[in-house]
Amino acid sequence: MAMAEITTEVPHGTARRFDLRTGDLIRIETLDGAQGGDFSFPGFDQALTRNKLGWKRFGRPWLVYDAQAGDSLFDVDGEATFELIALEGEGVADIMYPGCWDEVYEDRRPGCQDLISAALTIPRRDLAGMLSFFIGYSADNSAYRGLAGIDLKPGDHLTFRALRDVSCAVSACPDRDIPGWRVGALFVSVTEAGK
Repeated sequence: MAMAEITTEVPHGTARRFDLRTGDLIRIETLDGAQGGDFSFPGFDQALTRNKLGWKRFGRPWLVYDAQAGDSLFDVDGEATFELIALEGEGVADIMYPGCWDEVYEDRRPGCQDLISAALTIPRRDLAGMLSFFIGYSADNSAYRGLAGIDLKPGDHLTFRALRDVSCAVSACPDRDIPGWRVGALFVSVTEAGK
């Protein structure tokens, strides 16, 4: 079957929606090593995802901070919705932080929660979870650094596979003060299975 690829730029402080079919791939890349952001879909449950991934990795109740290649993201019904199939670069795919919102900014600019909920056309209160990407961690991975600076490189990226038909959104974080990030754009490529 033929594959079709669609590439979209997501400028700093904006978000874009993507409607995917089962098996489609979505790749999020920082071409210049500047910009991080968030990823979400309706019903994404961060807490359930952390718990399920903890069981997967440790065989007991354990919460983990990030998703790694081969891990799934789960919805509120416990259904695996996306699989993270690649993560290239220093940063992690964080499943702890809730994403920013307009109330955290003095100028009340929209945060990633606002941007993604608007892109998905759902109320912000219905956006249950966020995955923040290109987030920092310690050199030995033993201490979580959250939003601390990392050394982003041009071409750093992450790729998800849709495990069912689903809409999702990607935001290029509007924050201008996160160490290691600079104002830039993200490039999102969707590779669709043949028609």
